[in-house]
Amino acid sequence: MIEVILGFASIKKNDVFYDLGSGDGRILVEVAKKKIPVVGIEQNRFLNWIAKRRVRKLKNVKIIQDNFFKQDISKATIIVAYLSRKVTKELQKKIKRECRKGTKIILVDHPFLDWKPVKVKKVGLIPIRLYVK
Repeated sequence: MIEVILGFASIKKNDVFYDLGSGDGRILVEVAKKKIPVVGIEQNRFLNWIAKRRVRKLKNVKIIQDNFFKQDISKATIIVAYLSRKVTKELQKKIKRECRKGTKIILVDHPFLDWKPVKVKKVGLIPIRLYVK
């Protein structure tokens, strides 16, 4: 799944990567290897603790313990999220408000309802979709 996400992201040196609901930080570690700024936002205290331990030696990773709806995501050029259907719907509104044109959004599992994905690939039964604002 991370390979597909990285492929869809097509990371460039000027990108800023946000993982919304970053969990234990697995994606953050892989993206950090690309030497770009990486931000993970996760409200679960235990998962944050695991992620912070996992990325402690990586200088280009910032982890925020909070609800990502309370955070500014306007600096992101690439966003990844693996969320519930309801939260994905709310995220779509936030992205419309805050993100600039050209931002790549990679969603695992649930789609944006009225946007057409640029790419779709399944990993097992789970679809991964790339959208561009």
